[in-house]
Amino acid sequence: MASSTGRPTTVTVSFVIWLVVVLANIIQGIISLVSGGGSSAAAQSVGTAPLVAGAIFAFILAVIELIIVFKMRDGRNWARIVLTVLAVLQLIGVGVGAASGGNAFGWIGAVAVLVATILMYVGGANGYFRRR
Repeated sequence: MASSTGRPTTVTVSFVIWLVVVLANIIQGIISLVSGGGSSAAAQSVGTAPLVAGAIFAFILAVIELIIVFKMRDGRNWARIVLTVLAVLQLIGVGVGAASGGNAFGWIGAVAVLVATILMYVGGANGYFRRR
C-alpha cells in the first residue's frame, strides 16, 4: 500500500514514529534541564554550566536527527541506514540503563524506535529507497 505521493505507508508511519521519538527526547531533555538534572552533591558542585552545555548539545543533535528523519521520509537510503544505527545505539543504551534500574520511558522509546526501524524495511519500503 502506498500513499498518494508514492511513498509506502510503512515509511510514512515510520516517519511519524521517528518524529514522536525525537520530540519525546527533546521534552525529556527540557524536563531534565528544568529539574536540575540531578540533586547529587557531585552534580551540584560543578554548577549549571555543564548541564546547560549538555542541553544545547542535545538540542543540536535533535535538530540533526530531525533533518535525517525528513531525508528518510524523502527516500534517502543513507538516512535510513543512519536511523538504523541510531536505533541500535538507543536499544543498547536502554539495555545498559535497564541493568542500572532504567525507567519505563526508556523502554517505551526503545519499542517505538524498534517498530519505526522495522517499518523502514517492510511493505514496499526497500523499493522506495532503491528508486531514490
